[in-house]
Amino acid sequence: MNEKRLRLEDLYLGNIDAKHELLINSEDERNRFSDSFFMPENINLEDYFNGQKFFITGLKGTGKTALLRYFAIKAEREQRAHTLFILFKSEIREQDRREFDKVANTMIAYIDQTDATDYTDQYDYEDIWRWFLHRRVVEEIEKRNIEVFKKDDNWRNYSNCVNSIKAGDENSGIKRLFPKIRKGMVELNVGINPVSSKLGLEFDWEDAQKTKVQFPNIVKQADTLFERLLPGKEKFLVFLDELELTLGATQQYLRDKKLIRDIIAATHHLNLVCRKKGFNLHFISAIRSEVLTAVESSGKEINKIISDFGTNIVWHQSGGNIFSHPILQIITKRLTASERFHGIECNQSPSEIWNRYFPKLIQNKPVEKYILHLTWYRPRDVVRLLNLAKNQHPKQNRFTHQVFDSIRKSYSSESWIELSEELRTIYSEEEIEGIKRMFYGINSPFTYEWLQEHVKKSKEMYAVVDKLLKDHKLGEILSNLYRVGLLGNTGEKIRFAHRGDDEILLEKKIMVHQALWPFLSIGRHSKKNQNYSRRINTVNTP
Repeated sequence: MNEKRLRLEDLYLGNIDAKHELLINSEDERNRFSDSFFMPENINLEDYFNGQKFFITGLKGTGKTALLRYFAIKAEREQRAHTLFILFKSEIREQDRREFDKVANTMIAYIDQTDATDYTDQYDYEDIWRWFLHRRVVEEIEKRNIEVFKKDDNWRNYSNCVNSIKAGDENSGIKRLFPKIRKGMVELNVGINPVSSKLGLEFDWEDAQKTKVQFPNIVKQADTLFERLLPGKEKFLVFLDELELTLGATQQYLRDKKLIRDIIAATHHLNLVCRKKGFNLHFISAIRSEVLTAVESSGKEINKIISDFGTNIVWHQSGGNIFSHPILQIITKRLTASERFHGIECNQSPSEIWNRYFPKLIQNKPVEKYILHLTWYRPRDVVRLLNLAKNQHPKQNRFTHQVFDSIRKSYSSESWIELSEELRTIYSEEEIEGIKRMFYGINSPFTYEWLQEHVKKSKEMYAVVDKLLKDHKLGEILSNLYRVGLLGNTGEKIRFAHRGDDEILLEKKIMVHQALWPFLSIGRHSKKNQNYSRRINTVNTP
């Protein structure tokens, strides 16, 4: 048996954010990334490459960005496709989003405000998104000189229409992401009107000089011309990632909900056209589940769109050999890829490679269960856990019991930060501090009735807890904490959202996820606590 082991510092375990694994995008980076990638079993690549599906959903950290990057590499290598990534969070800055608001504000003129109860609810960004996507497609096709569509008169008409809107200060050379819209109108580039009729651009001019048109009309024109295009011989996949909500200010949060809602609607519309016309163009988006839940409350029933054309990434396993759990297979595949990258070639089984780097037991548990129970069955959690071990003990050549013990507090703290970010789509910073204070130092598990008594005392001692419970019901808070994975049910059956159990059972015993115990100073449920819970339950039993 080949017992040669790499040191932990030489292991390729991935990055918490998958896009950082391909910063240079060199062939070595791409090879190592694709060799170590493990595909979720419920994802069918062909469904996305042929346009039958175009949304990926999942909780934060489940590997959506990594999956999009893998899609891109596979499409480029196997189908010789061209790809483009549009990153909502990184590329569309706060200034750009404020421009969206200004544009949407000008569209209010088209809405009968006499029946409007909430001014902001009238904002509709779908037209703006469709124009934005039309423009990016035209820009990239022309810049790369690729034949996604036949370069005939239909293409020239479409390209001229999309490019006709002024989108920046031509003198300075600065191009804006979105056009300037005043009173619902946009100004066209100089020189478009003399040839508009020849090119089939039927603009309804709003001024005698024939330079201004209503923005919705030109988007409608672009949509019509897009449908007249003929498919070319090259394939183009546009990936939209980082569809995340602004954390903090309520006004920005509400705006971003509508921005994300309408980019989903816009990509859905364009994808259906592409599929109907047989175009080699597809828009594929990744959306976090907690963002999707928030967006669904903002009108336009996008849940039906996501259900029909999306796939939710899940990593839990029901029964079977624990070693075949997909999360553990991700680790084994990365260990194997690391050894291959460093020139260690062997024909050993995955279990033999696993045993070379991990002991049999940690904290008197099989190491496989120990790792799974410390994570939320998400690749990001495993990457965080093992990279902490790698960074703190780079010269070790095994993930020993001592190595895991030394990183428990750090891993717990970082896990809390991760969950806090998910909670910010619902709660303010002060409210999250109240949640932390509500659970800090308690024993786990506990009952709902016990927690009710506990928070009564906490409200008297901590203002943040008092304010939290004035604005939110305790049961709703626990349901939200269950959804993000902070809480679960225990007893005859362990229940967590990441294990596929949809809702918390408030009548059953509740536990804090064990990974958070060091950070929250959680203690094990004491006998005194058990007796007190029984007394509470007896009093409340009819």
